[in-house]
Amino acid sequence: MNIQVEFLSLPGVTRIIGNKSIVFELGGSNILDLVREISDRYGQEIRQFLLDESGQLDTVFKVQLNKTRWIPRDRLDTRLQDGDRVTFMMLVGGG
Repeated sequence: MNIQVEFLSLPGVTRIIGNKSIVFELGGSNILDLVREISDRYGQEIRQFLLDESGQLDTVFKVQLNKTRWIPRDRLDTRLQDGDRVTFMMLVGGG
């Protein structure tokens, strides 16, 4: 299935992938599968950026599905459908 993937405010990922958004042919079925397949396709550098030591999406990232729904970390098993749009963005703090 084809998934539109967007990386907002993630210049490190954009540099590696070559664009801030891509259409990704997903062999898996959920958001965590998508993260792992992106990491496999683009190699160690993106894997170190996106994943923590246990192979899970790093806690600094937020995930949005179809620009309408935030996906909590405990719901990365949310199933995707052909044509879905998944947006990854980094949490930013400051004061």
